[in-house]
Amino acid sequence: MKDFFNSKSAKILIATLAVLIVISILGATGNPWVSSAFNFFSKGLSSVTSKLTEEHKSYEQLQAENEKLRSEAADLRTQLVDYYDLKSENARLWKYYKLKKTHPDYELMPSSVIRRDTSEDFYGFTIDAGSSVGISKLDPVLTENGVIGFISSVSSATAKVTTILSPDFQAGAIDKKSGDSGVVTGSAMLESENRSQFTKIDANSKVKKGDVIVSSGIGGVYPADLILGKVTSIKYDEYDATKYAEIKSYENIKTVTDVVVLTSFKSKGELPDKEAR
Repeated sequence: MKDFFNSKSAKILIATLAVLIVISILGATGNPWVSSAFNFFSKGLSSVTSKLTEEHKSYEQLQAENEKLRSEAADLRTQLVDYYDLKSENARLWKYYKLKKTHPDYELMPSSVIRRDTSEDFYGFTIDAGSSVGISKLDPVLTENGVIGFISSVSSATAKVTTILSPDFQAGAIDKKSGDSGVVTGSAMLESENRSQFTKIDANSKVKKGDVIVSSGIGGVYPADLILGKVTSIKYDEYDATKYAEIKSYENIKTVTDVVVLTSFKSKGELPDKEAR
C-alpha cells in the first residue's frame, strides 16, 4: 500500500480528485467554464484510473511470468546437468568404441573413481556404479589402456576394485609375440612401481623385454586378448630359480579416475581356480 501512494500515478489521482472537489463546489454557481473544467478533469480521472488498473494488472502478470521463468530456468538447469552427465558418459564410452566394435558381445558400464583409501595396499579404489546397473563380483575393470583390476565386492550403488598390482589379482596370460603362457599377478615388491609379475612361464620360454602380455581367456573371468601390460625385465626367483617377467601396466593405476566395467561377454564362465583367474 505504501508503494501505491508513493507512485506517480497515485499522486496524479489524488491531485485530480482534489481539483474535482473544488470544481464541484464551484459548479453549484452554474458557470459554464466550471462545467467544462469539470468534464475535462473527469476524463483525466478516468484515464488515470484506467492506467492504475492496467498497472495493477501488469504487476500480477509480471509476477506470474517471473514464476514461470524461474520454473523454466530450474528445468533448464536440470536438463543441463543431465546433458553434461550424458556427454561425459558418451565421451568415456567413445574411448572403447574400437573394443566394442571388435567385440559386439561386450557389455560395458562406464564409471568413475569416487574414493581411494589411503591405507589400502595396491591402490584399490571404489567406483560409483554397482549391482543396480549390472555390475557383479569378479567383473573385469578396464581403461582404454587395458585391464587394471577386477570387482572384488559390490553394493547396489558402488563397487570395490582390486587392482592388477595386488597378489589377489590372478589372470591367465599369453605373450602376444612368443605365445608363451603363464599367469599375471601382483607383487608387494613391485606395486609402488606400477608393475606386476608374469609368472609360471616355462624355463625355455622366449619372453623378452618389450613384449605385450594379454589375457588368455582361460577361466572365464577375463576374455582373451585384453592388454595386461608390457614386459620390462626377465627375472629368476631367488629361492627356486623359476623364471618370471616383470610387466608394467599401460595405465597409471595410482591416478586413474575413469574406468569401464566389463559386465558381460560371450565366454564369461563360472568362478575359476585362483591360478587361472
